[in-house]
Amino acid sequence: RFTGSRESDSYAGNVFPTSSWVADAPLPLNVGTWQLTLDGAVSKPRIFSYDELVAGGDELEATLDCTGGFYSTQRWRGMRIGHLLDRVTVSANARYVSFISVTSYRWSLPLEEARTALLATHIDEEPLSHEHGFPLRLVAPNRRGFEWVKWITRIEVQTAPDEGQVLSIFSSSFTDAGRGQKT
Repeated sequence: RFTGSRESDSYAGNVFPTSSWVADAPLPLNVGTWQLTLDGAVSKPRIFSYDELVAGGDELEATLDCTGGFYSTQRWRGMRIGHLLDRVTVSANARYVSFISVTSYRWSLPLEEARTALLATHIDEEPLSHEHGFPLRLVAPNRRGFEWVKWITRIEVQTAPDEGQVLSIFSSSFTDAGRGQKT
């Protein structure tokens, strides 16, 4: 690839390598109590369950290109972010969507790009493994792997760029969840 990454285990489900930005190492999340909050510049915040996201049935073939030196192309399943945003009224001045991990790591995408990205619950027919972000990870085609946020618990629609996202790269592994401690 143009990035210098080498191919690794494409179309092999959860087999391809895993990595976490800096040292995030959260405990596995309980899908029975886990929920996704969608809030920010919307008329009414909304909470989604894992089953609602799985039922989305959207698919996207995309290549994760990790700064660790590998890339892997997979068929991802879950729900397009645009479909989630269509279930709330997004503010007319909304411009960005921020994806926030249980560890507080986060990254944002411009609104129109975010609409086409996917919230993955599965790789092909397999549920995501914990190491790959179960129960929910961002699949953002044409973005580097560190922007594909794992273990997402919140999506915030924003009117301006998320100035704290770069800091989260260095601070998320110092949170209790990032260190794998119960919160």
